[in-house]
Amino acid sequence: MSLSLNQINGILISPRKTAVIRRAVKLEEAIRFHTDTNLSNTNIAGAVSNFLDWVKGLLPPDKYEVFLRLFKFPLYTPSVVESIYFELGRVFDSRNYSSTYQFVSSTIADDWDYYRLHNLNSPVIWRTVGWDKMKTSVNSILVVDLPTEQLTDKPEPYFYWLDIANVIDYELNPDGVTFKWLVFKQPNFVIAVFDDTSIRTYKTDEAYSKLLGLLSEAPHGLGYCPARFYWSEALNSKESDLKRNPIVKELGNLDWLLFFTISKRHLDLYAPYPIYSAYETSCEFVNEESGAYCDHGFLRNVDGTYSVLRDGSVEPCPICKDKHLAGPGSLLEIPLPDRDTGDMRNPVQITTIDDKSLKYNVDECNRLESLIRMKIVGIGGDISEKEAMNVSQVIATFENKISVLNKLKVNFENAQRFVEETVCRLRYGNDFLDLSINYGTEFYVYSAEELYKKYDLAKKSGASNAELDLLQNQILEVEYKNNPMLLQRLLVLKHIETFRHYSVEEVLKFASSALIDKETLLLKLNFNAYIDRFERENINVIEFGANILFDTKINNILKILKQYVKETIASTETAFGVADDGSTPPASTKTQTRAAEAV
Repeated sequence: MSLSLNQINGILISPRKTAVIRRAVKLEEAIRFHTDTNLSNTNIAGAVSNFLDWVKGLLPPDKYEVFLRLFKFPLYTPSVVESIYFELGRVFDSRNYSSTYQFVSSTIADDWDYYRLHNLNSPVIWRTVGWDKMKTSVNSILVVDLPTEQLTDKPEPYFYWLDIANVIDYELNPDGVTFKWLVFKQPNFVIAVFDDTSIRTYKTDEAYSKLLGLLSEAPHGLGYCPARFYWSEALNSKESDLKRNPIVKELGNLDWLLFFTISKRHLDLYAPYPIYSAYETSCEFVNEESGAYCDHGFLRNVDGTYSVLRDGSVEPCPICKDKHLAGPGSLLEIPLPDRDTGDMRNPVQITTIDDKSLKYNVDECNRLESLIRMKIVGIGGDISEKEAMNVSQVIATFENKISVLNKLKVNFENAQRFVEETVCRLRYGNDFLDLSINYGTEFYVYSAEELYKKYDLAKKSGASNAELDLLQNQILEVEYKNNPMLLQRLLVLKHIETFRHYSVEEVLKFASSALIDKETLLLKLNFNAYIDRFERENINVIEFGANILFDTKINNILKILKQYVKETIASTETAFGVADDGSTPPASTKTQTRAAEAV
C-alpha cells in the first residue's frame, strides 16, 4: 500500500511499534554484552546494570561489594562466544556453494557480474559485514535504496543494514520478515518512507514528529516494499518481530558462566592472601605525659575514655599500629587462653582456601562452557581424546554439526536472495529473469588437526578400514580444499596404495609374521618410487585412464605397479642369490642377503 500524507503524519504522532522496537534494542544490547570485547560499559550500560542487579539479588552485601571490585572489562564470556562463532563461520566454506543468475542476454549477465562484484561487494560483504551484523544487530533491517539522481544509463541501486533503533514504525507482511511499509529516521531531521510503490524522503521537525515538506520521491515499480528484516528466524512463535541469532537462547547460561568465573576469582584471592590467626599480644604502652594507655590497639585516657584525634577518629596505639605481617594476608587475633576456657589451640594458625569450593567453581565453569558450546555449535565438538569412536559416532557428530550449519545458512541465503533479486529488478527490469543462491550442504565442520586426532583415536581403538576411510576422506578434503588438483591426485592414490592405514613399521611386523607376501610388502615400501616411475613412463595418475571406468583405471595402474615389484624381486635375487655354480657367496654378499631378507 502507498502511504498518504495523513497516514505518515499519524505514524509520526503515534507509532504503533515503539514498544517492540524498544525490546529489540534491549535484546541486541544483551547480545553485545556477551559478544563484543568492550573496555567499558559504553553502549551496553543497560545490560551491565541488569546483570549486576541480578547478581546483587544473589549475594549478601559484603560479597556483592567484592564482586563489583572483581567485575572488570574486558569480560570473559566474549572470548567464549568468539570461539563459538569461529566454528559457525564454516557456513561460508561448503564444498558445493552455488549461485546462478538468469538474464535475457549474456551482455546483461556480464554487466551484472561486474556490478555485483564492484558495486555491491557481493558475496564478500555477507561473510564480513553480514556476519558481524548477525552477531550483534540481529534485528537490523536490509534496505535496498536508489540514489537521489541517476547519473548513468541504468539505475544504480545499493543496499545497507538499518539499525532497528532508527526505525519509527512499520507494518509486516504475514511472513513476519518482509514489510508492507517502513518509516525510519535519517540524519538532519529527515525521514524515509518505503512502501510498495515508491521511496520518499521528508523533512521533519527536530522531534521527528511533524512533516515539513517532501524532499525526494522515486517510484520503484517493484510491487513490494524493498526492505526486509535481515534475519528470518523469529525469537519465538509469538514475537515474530524479534529475531534470534545463534547465542540468544544461551544468554541465561552465559550470565551464569560470567558469574562463576568472577566468583572463582574471589576464591582465588584466598590463596595468595591467607588468613593468619594468633594469640593477641599484651601491649603495656603508657604515655608518660598524659597517662593514656593502650587498650587493644587504641589509647584510653586516664579516666577510661578513648583519646580522639582532631579528625574525629580514635587515636591508635603508636606501638600496635606498626605491627604487620611479614608477608601478604590478614591477621586475626584471638584471646589468650585462661583457666576457665582451657583453650589450648596452636599459637599461630593459617586458614587456607577451601579447595572443594574452588574445584566446584572450576568444574562448573568448564561444564557451563561445554554446555553452551554444545547447544550452539552441535554435539561432537568436544569429544575427549581418550574416548573411543566408532563409525556411528563419527557420522553422528558430522550430521549434528552440519544440521546446525544448514539451519544457519538459510537465513543468509534468504537475505542475499532478497537483496540481489531486488537490485536486479531495479537495475534491469524485465531483462532479469531469475536467480538461485545455495550456500551448500557439505560443510568442513572440523579442522584438519581435529580430524587427525579423531583418526588416531579411531585407529588406536581398533576401528575398521571403512571407519578409517571415512575419516581419511574428510582429512584430505579439508586439508586440500584450496588445491583441487592435489586433492584429486591424493584421492586416486588412496585407492592404489595397499595397507594405507598402516605405517611401514606395522607392515614389516606383518611380514615377519608371514601375514603378507613379499610382493605386497615391496609395493608398500616402495610405493612412492613406483608411482614416480609410473608417471615418468606414462602420464600422471589423474589423466591416466580418464576416459574409462574408475575401477578399470585403478586395476590397470595396479597391474603396472605389480610388474615393477616383480622386476625388483628379480633384480634382488640376481644380486643376492646363490651363485650359478652352487658355491657360497662371499661374506659381504651374505651380509647384503640378510639385509635384503630383513627388508
